[in-house]
Amino acid sequence: MKWVTTNIRFPEDMYMELKIEAAKKRTSVSSLVRQRVSTKEQSPAKKSTQRILKELREITEMNDRENPNISFSEKLIEMRYEQ
Repeated sequence: MKWVTTNIRFPEDMYMELKIEAAKKRTSVSSLVRQRVSTKEQSPAKKSTQRILKELREITEMNDRENPNISFSEKLIEMRYEQ
């Protein structure tokens, strides 16, 4: 992994909270910030994507049950060319 150095400005009280938490965990402030950014960034997006895919699968299964001999892909193509 290639590392990039950057500067981030924090309000003094927030920085002190980070320093205290890092000291309690026996880690650096940098490591703590990286950990928080990676978990905050990935979790909601990943959960959201998984939730949307699950909903789409459920809708697809419901459509297949209610309309067993209809290809919605073909119908969408037909509708596109009708316009």
